[in-house]
This record gives sequence, C-alpha cells and structure tokens, in this order.
Amino acid sequence: MGLPVTNNILPLDPNLYTAQVRTLSGPARTGTVTFDTGFTNSTTPAGVWEVARWIYVGTTGNLAYTKWDGTTETLPNIAAGIWHPIFATSILSSGTTILAAQLRWGS
Repeated sequence: MGLPVTNNILPLDPNLYTAQVRTLSGPARTGTVTFDTGFTNSTTPAGVWEVARWIYVGTTGNLAYTKWDGTTETLPNIAAGIWHPIFATSILSSGTTILAAQLRWGS
C-alpha cells in the first residue's frame, strides 16, 4: 500500500523546525513566477507570500532576485533545465533576462 497523498502542504517558513527537512528534499509546492511580486499558488492562503527555496530556469540567462533578508542579487548566465537551490522572496524584472514563462518557484 502506498503513502497517502496530500495537497495540503503548508508554505515554507525558514524559521520553522521542519524547514530544514523541506529544503533538503526538493520542491513540494510550486508555482509560476510574476516579476516583482511575492510567490503564491492556488493553494496559498490569502495574504500569505511564499518563500521560494528552489527556482527552476528553463533558458539560460541572468536571474535577479530578492533574498529572504531583503537584499538583492543577480546571478549571471544561470544554467537552464534544472532546479537551483535559491532562497528568494521575489524575482526582479530589472536585471533578469529570462522570461517569466521560463521560470518556476518551489518551496
């Protein structure tokens, strides 16, 4: 008999005890990217923004993002086709050369 499947996975909180396990296991929740806003998906409670732990890049290019502590960083020529282990609260339009349609977030 298989493990039960649930769609009720809570947003990642880096301050919670369980966050360490979630960050090592790969993305459990995912969503599309909208530049300059926080991360949400159809199951995210109203008024809650996700902290992304993973960013999937579909095409090579520069990725500018806001870190969990509010500072920003730009990664030049980030590799395409893989999930990158990046803690982010948003993807910035300024400095990002990858189309939003080629990006996914995961937590």
